[in-house]
Amino acid sequence: MENARIGGWQFFLLVFNFTIGTAFFLRPGGMIAAAKQDAWLVPLWAGGAVILIACLWLILAERNPGLSIVQICIKAAGNKIGGLIALLYISFFIQTASWVTRNLGDFMKSTLMPNTPISVFHFMFLIVVCYASVKGVESIARVNEFLSPVVVLILVTICLFAVSEWRWERFEPMFRLNVWETVKETKAIIGFPFLEVITLMMLVPYVKSRVKTALLLGIGLATLLLSGIIFVTIGVLGVTRASHFTYPLFIIAQELRITEFIERVETTIVIVWLVWIFVKLCITYHCAVTGICQLFRLSDRTWIAIPLMLLVSGLAITFSDNVVENIEWDKRYIFQYASIYGVVLPVLLLILTWIRRGREAA
Repeated sequence: MENARIGGWQFFLLVFNFTIGTAFFLRPGGMIAAAKQDAWLVPLWAGGAVILIACLWLILAERNPGLSIVQICIKAAGNKIGGLIALLYISFFIQTASWVTRNLGDFMKSTLMPNTPISVFHFMFLIVVCYASVKGVESIARVNEFLSPVVVLILVTICLFAVSEWRWERFEPMFRLNVWETVKETKAIIGFPFLEVITLMMLVPYVKSRVKTALLLGIGLATLLLSGIIFVTIGVLGVTRASHFTYPLFIIAQELRITEFIERVETTIVIVWLVWIFVKLCITYHCAVTGICQLFRLSDRTWIAIPLMLLVSGLAITFSDNVVENIEWDKRYIFQYASIYGVVLPVLLLILTWIRRGREAA
């Protein structure tokens, strides 16, 4: 295993940035379309549910101290079955990295550079991410720690300036949603971004202290921020406008006027999103590389990280033809797909761990 150590504060920032990552740009429009003026409540119940699920992940980690999720699979289920489950997790990390890469390409091509081939954006980011993965988790954590205050400050500043366009009547009537129907329509948010946080169980063995606090607070703070972003989006754009945009937060930044001569500040929100995409992609990519090395007992990450760029970029291109198709797939299937890795397999591994411990005690 990689010889690295990160602090509880660094792990908290990794959890927070990974969770909020691409969700703060992609989720508001769909949530507002489904839950109307009460959409800001959706991340609260979804995040609360996943905090409970995260307690399950922590119990699994406590029963297998010092092991990543891939190593836990092998220890709990044996080399053959455990290796197969570990391979499933590695494929999940790779697919998540591919989705993040595709989200980047779709955004850049549809809003900023429509004539540039989408694969150019993919490789521009993946080359840097590959280098970061080779350098290790400590380097990723330090860069993330340095960039976090900057991107949060930029995002909060934009939201504060956007309040000048705020209209409270856009929330009327409030609290009229059908709870059960809304849960069914918005359950995809549990899969993305919240259940994807299972990826960070690959990093738990490197954390020096306060793993529980960092994980739960990271998810909780990301939940509050996502809810706040949706709340601001409704207040500024209104339900009708916000639900018809793929990237409503980008529209807010595009229309924002801070003074008479400072306009079109959307480049700042693009910087925020690119930083968060970079962090999330670094984590998923590094976890995929680390998982492969742990499963096949390889010591050199470099020769895994480099060819993985081609696989991730290829998968990113083949996922869908356009962003609308990608969003539709997410709405229909992401909850079921992510639940396999975030709920079903951890429960299975925990049961197998208890059985193994019972046999050892006997």
